[in-house]
Amino acid sequence: MITRGYYIGQIIDELTAVSHQVESRAGLQLYDLNRYLEDFFKDVLNIVYDYKLINLNEERSNNPGLDLGDETAKVAFQITSTKTSDKINKTLENAAPQVGKFPTIYVLILVDKQGSYSGIKPTLTGPFKFNTKKHILDIGDVLKKILSLPIDRLQQLHDLVSKEVARVKIELEVPDKSGKYQTNIDAFIEKIPRERYDGVSAYHKHLKEQNPDTEVTEQAVRKDFNKFIRRLKSLPRISRQFYAFMLDRADVDGTSFTISVDKLKRICSYPDMDGELRLLMEQSFCWLNEADEWDKSATWGIGTVPNANSDELTWEFMDFLKQKNISLEKVVVSLDFSDFK
Repeated sequence: MITRGYYIGQIIDELTAVSHQVESRAGLQLYDLNRYLEDFFKDVLNIVYDYKLINLNEERSNNPGLDLGDETAKVAFQITSTKTSDKINKTLENAAPQVGKFPTIYVLILVDKQGSYSGIKPTLTGPFKFNTKKHILDIGDVLKKILSLPIDRLQQLHDLVSKEVARVKIELEVPDKSGKYQTNIDAFIEKIPRERYDGVSAYHKHLKEQNPDTEVTEQAVRKDFNKFIRRLKSLPRISRQFYAFMLDRADVDGTSFTISVDKLKRICSYPDMDGELRLLMEQSFCWLNEADEWDKSATWGIGTVPNANSDELTWEFMDFLKQKNISLEKVVVSLDFSDFK
């Protein structure tokens, strides 16, 4: 059973890490906080303080002095990474026209706040009854409040932090001198594979040995394989693996490759098999053959290049791999045809 201590420990660790990251940015004179961070802390504060804050910048691109507000509770927050008295004074001054709507305002500083705020102007604090000890918060103050939350709200906050904090940390990253960020979308994108293909002559020579009467030229073979490779490259790697599996496990009738729909469901438990089949169908690597009789299973037809120069390209290709003991996965998944030589 997950305990309060587990939830609290995880939340403290993650929010403290965010605060340290904000502090590192501030050390580089980077004080801007984007909309995503405002929304994250809006959700945190709503859970911790039981508010219904909304992002006030939804109504205006930049609400003067205030970022979050709950009109029912008449409470508003400024979210900032700047901890100086000047920042507090500016917030109070800009928020003054909204004192009727939000008579109570807090400033949440995402780094450690100052020990005292003697530079705050009484003329600005008066309308809000702003108390520097009560209304200036930092992450430490929020964490203290979290310690006394009931278990259901602790779990709710833990779920939020677990789900969103990785994105928050990404948003706070600082680019290096070349403008690149530590977390880059490229890290999450599968690279387009680069094929190794230089065995057309050897493949065509094999065809001639198997069938001296073939009229398929080496140039025609090259065109077929160029099409084959181009369409394979358009597929994700996992889809090429699924295609290789289908070719390997297919039933061969003459020169036709098929696999029973029912059989496929039983031998493969891949969770997104339907998605893989759709991708393969888009590239004409497979197609559905409906059953002619009620007691027969529909089948998936499997091929390589539609309208190829060789009518039996799929069978010839698979036979060549078998005779030369070449890995189907190496060719179809890695697009490495170097063993054709």
